[in-house]
Amino acid sequence: MTPAARDVLHASLGQDWANPSSPYLSSARVRASMEKCRESIASFLRVSSDQVVFTSGATESNNSVFSNVARVSSPSSRVLISPYEHPSVSEAANYWFSGRVDLMPYTVNGSLDTDQLAEYLNTSAKPALVSVMAASNESGVIQPWRQVATLCMNHGIPYHCDSTQLPGKENVDDLNLCTFSVSSAHKFGGPKGVGWLVGDGASSLLLGGAQEKGRRGGTENFPSIVSAFSAWQSNVDRSIDSRKLSLLRDEFEKHMATEFPSIRFIGQNSPRLWNTSLFIMPKFENLRWVGKLDKLGYQVSTGSACSTTKNGGSPIAQAMNLSPVDSLKLLRVSSFHSHTREDWDGLLAAFVQVYCELKMESSDSSVISI
Repeated sequence: MTPAARDVLHASLGQDWANPSSPYLSSARVRASMEKCRESIASFLRVSSDQVVFTSGATESNNSVFSNVARVSSPSSRVLISPYEHPSVSEAANYWFSGRVDLMPYTVNGSLDTDQLAEYLNTSAKPALVSVMAASNESGVIQPWRQVATLCMNHGIPYHCDSTQLPGKENVDDLNLCTFSVSSAHKFGGPKGVGWLVGDGASSLLLGGAQEKGRRGGTENFPSIVSAFSAWQSNVDRSIDSRKLSLLRDEFEKHMATEFPSIRFIGQNSPRLWNTSLFIMPKFENLRWVGKLDKLGYQVSTGSACSTTKNGGSPIAQAMNLSPVDSLKLLRVSSFHSHTREDWDGLLAAFVQVYCELKMESSDSSVISI
């Protein structure tokens, strides 16, 4: 969390405990502050404040979109999604549109081919919804979401964009082209468990409450909302020198390729978020790397955190048909604004140290390591 967001959260927990939906004066003050946050976010995104619904984050927002589209669509309607989607999109799509989900073809660089999408929309029955993420949470590859939004608009098809990875990392201009977009505050320095859904026609997944004008039941989490707004002001509502930040990641990858000549980077030749690197190590299972790097103070992952404990591996591994061996060597590194060249250099040195340790352990063991 940003220091300002943490301070705002702490202060609000002590001063703004009143329920925003209650009739007394302290509640009215909290409600007014919450609406000010909503209006400021809406103004920045160039949408109506009525389109901004506070939620527990992107997972709830994504589920809400598919449940609502299913509710208003015909029983035979289909949806079209990209193969790289976060589980909160792909699993929601398959739950609400069981047997009626079409996948776009994948490309070797991890991006979406808009020509193929245009051909699909011109030759196939109109889907009830098209869902393409703005940027991959695993590879960092930025999808051509603006072009997708325009294509869908020209065909009169609702477009849902899982834009979770954009705020704080890339320009969020033109998100108002999307029928639906989402945010999670912890992605840009705010608290976990709060975010928002932007779009018309949202309906609550939760029964028993008329909060958010009936679009999301449950008492609003105002301390987290105002904290999230503070982080938004700090890390989103400002210019980002993505070129300089990308250079740190690119230099890290260049040195990694020197140290590990057989390493394979996913999406390296596509536009990517400056903070993400996804690669297949030439030797040793990823969890062995993760454990040893963690002991050295570096926390890396094996793909999407939301699919780590599930069978089948990461969405990228499944979409690109990676072999079981390659899937078990997949590692992802991500950074934030505060990370420096020294941090990246330290991580590189840690990889080299861990490799030496793993080789030594492997030579002492009778077990063949992949």
